[in-house]
Amino acid sequence: MNVPFEIRTLLRLAIPLTFVQVAEGMVNVVDTLMMGQLGTVALAGGGLGAVIFWTFLSLFSGLLEMTGALAAEAYGAGQDSHVGVITSQALLLSLVVAIPTMIVCWHLDTGLLALGQSPQIVAATMAYLRAILWGLPAALGLFVLKEITTALMQPRLLTVLMVGSIPVNIVLNHGLMYGKWGLPQLGLAGIGWSSVLIFWGMFGAIALRLRLRSDLQKWALFRSIGHLYPSVLRQIVHLGWPLCVDYGTEFGALTVAALMMGWWGADWLAAHRIVMTTTEVLLMFSWGLSYATAMCTAHQLGADRPDTAQRLMGMSLLLNGVVVGILAMPLWLLPETITGFYVNTRLVDNQAILQSAISLFKVGIVFQIFQGFRLISLGTLQGLHDTHWLAIVDFGAHWVIGIGGGYLLGQTWQGQGLGLWWGLALGQLVAALLLGYRVQFLLHRRLQARTDIL
Repeated sequence: MNVPFEIRTLLRLAIPLTFVQVAEGMVNVVDTLMMGQLGTVALAGGGLGAVIFWTFLSLFSGLLEMTGALAAEAYGAGQDSHVGVITSQALLLSLVVAIPTMIVCWHLDTGLLALGQSPQIVAATMAYLRAILWGLPAALGLFVLKEITTALMQPRLLTVLMVGSIPVNIVLNHGLMYGKWGLPQLGLAGIGWSSVLIFWGMFGAIALRLRLRSDLQKWALFRSIGHLYPSVLRQIVHLGWPLCVDYGTEFGALTVAALMMGWWGADWLAAHRIVMTTTEVLLMFSWGLSYATAMCTAHQLGADRPDTAQRLMGMSLLLNGVVVGILAMPLWLLPETITGFYVNTRLVDNQAILQSAISLFKVGIVFQIFQGFRLISLGTLQGLHDTHWLAIVDFGAHWVIGIGGGYLLGQTWQGQGLGLWWGLALGQLVAALLLGYRVQFLLHRRLQARTDIL
């Protein structure tokens, strides 16, 4: 079978990046699964703490996101030493934003109480959050290294290590939760500390591997550490701050959605956490394909081949549609089974969580499909260095339509959690359509400009 060049190029990056995304997401999934062993309050409060942490992590990942596209462009242009300069400035920026964020998050308990969360849930939230915060600098540094290795078409460097971290995380969670094997018994906080150890261990291992590999020496990835390059730093920030706003908009909306779920009780909040965590896992291929699309688009545009970039976009949408459609089937067919992975559905006390989760999984299918298409357009726009449009569109989609519409359907019209999720899904649809139109417009303009020159 003759597989088109565009599909081979995308899959070369998308497949290992999907495993990387799964490994990253499994830190969150494993934490959520094991929170359920500690009871409903731990699942609801710890889940809220995880949403807050991952929101801030995603917020500043957005600021660092264009590191990969910039490095990919330098890679395509043969500017080897510039890749190392970009790496050093991104790592510096990750440290600069991590420290004040840790300070702010440490004192969120007062704000959560003021927003109407119960003292029990807030106590559980802060126990988890004040532990996992210590892993934020390493998590952001790890994100930078993922961007760089992807830009250099070397995603396998971190795939094996990150996939291998999943069973280690499970073992550490169990040991620190219950005080096994001589480890301290920390309960919910132990789950957070386990993630901290995973983040730092992965960052150290991957950095060491990149430093020692002889075939990567020409890019001098760490030679510029300790040196300041203001023009490069400004470029990362200029292109990255709209993505910071974009990701902050998205995950901030999800944080607010979790807080709104708390209005309707711990059962709705726990069900929301179960469904959101599951859909995030099933979207890992879309995330991996989005990263691959961003890097491949930057490579082709750097080589002045906008026609190939346009074909890559079309193949990405096709691949995503097929895979996301297949992955959505378990949500429709096995919602009770999936919920049973998180809580014991045979217990009477968990029946309300089960019924809420089953209803949310139906909407989650729609949410998952629309978000998958939005992510492909997002990746292509990154490769096009057009990030400001993302921030504008996603703000309206996530907040005006998603949260605003969700509040109307859930609170005003008494749809509760189900109404909120329909609002979120509608926001994803609008964003997918608008971003897709923007991509086609920009690619057509690039093609026209190239034709005029020729």
